[in-house]
Amino acid sequence: MHLAAIGDVHGNLPALEAVLGAIDESGIETLVHTGDAVVGYPWPNEVVDLLRERNAISVQGEFDRMAVNFLKKRNSLGRKWPSATFQALQWTYEALRSDNIEFLGGLPHARHFRREGVDIAVCHGALNSQREQLDPNDALVKFRRQREQAHASLIICGRNHQAFHQWTEDTLFVNPGSAGMALGDSSLARYAVIDTETTPWQAHLHTIPYNSTAAESRLAELGLAKPLL
Repeated sequence: MHLAAIGDVHGNLPALEAVLGAIDESGIETLVHTGDAVVGYPWPNEVVDLLRERNAISVQGEFDRMAVNFLKKRNSLGRKWPSATFQALQWTYEALRSDNIEFLGGLPHARHFRREGVDIAVCHGALNSQREQLDPNDALVKFRRQREQAHASLIICGRNHQAFHQWTEDTLFVNPGSAGMALGDSSLARYAVIDTETTPWQAHLHTIPYNSTAAESRLAELGLAKPLL
């Protein structure tokens, strides 16, 4: 089995289109998305529409949840986040169509499924919380706890925008990195391809250039600042 993993698109349509184009060229049909589809760049509906059209196996990210619940949580969000991030949340909520708000609000925090004999778990940060995350330098015990909770041999996560893969005993952990707000060079979008037909399984972390100038220009046209996420 070959599957592609993406995450943390943050409303960046040019980056998502570049990543999906590369995935299509490789012939991979199974697509997993680790959440935070929106908030950051000003294409929330276009990004969600594409993920829905592709039947991406998606989970809800922390910023997806905050955008969907903006009206109910605006006072606490205003206290928690700097002005650029709060503005991005408000703009995203107001821009999202009602069907996409419903779609994002209905996504689970984690998914478990089986494909070609492989038990797979997908989450945003960690299986027990959107707000937690797995980092490659975390203690082994943290990965073991996730493995025990998931009962899966492949765990795909996101949130921290840091691409990595590592084995913990018989479980492969993969974070594809951020498609829309990559760490380091912001002109690159990130994704991962996971191959379970090799022994041991392989996770290939990819970067691809995209039209980041268009993305930044669109923010400027709308008078939006790039938020700190």
